[in-house]
Amino acid sequence: MRQTFSSGGPFEDMYGYSRAVRVGNHVSVSGTCARADAVVPDAYAQALDALHTIGRTLAEAGAQLGDVVRTVAFVTDIRDMEKIAAAHREVFQDIRPAATIVEVSRLADPKYLVEFQADAVIEQP
Repeated sequence: MRQTFSSGGPFEDMYGYSRAVRVGNHVSVSGTCARADAVVPDAYAQALDALHTIGRTLAEAGAQLGDVVRTVAFVTDIRDMEKIAAAHREVFQDIRPAATIVEVSRLADPKYLVEFQADAVIEQP
């Protein structure tokens, strides 16, 4: 069974995507940036806000951060890697998902410094 989850974000209808999709015990969370009120010129703060949004999205889909098996971070300046890594480490601590960080030329809004996507697998009881 396929379930989709929406956050009501401005790009979802325009682009035609879901915030997250759950199929069985797999949850994929779309690229997530800091919420509008959290877009500040600090990569650590933006990363932390985006990761907290991913946590809330996972909970809505019946998962949790401990179920995350992969994250991908898209950054506009690789020199922010330490700040972004600090936020990732703070959120995931001992979970230690597979992770990738990639520098890109820009994100959907020029104020965004980082965008995360995540994949989770919910362990069956």
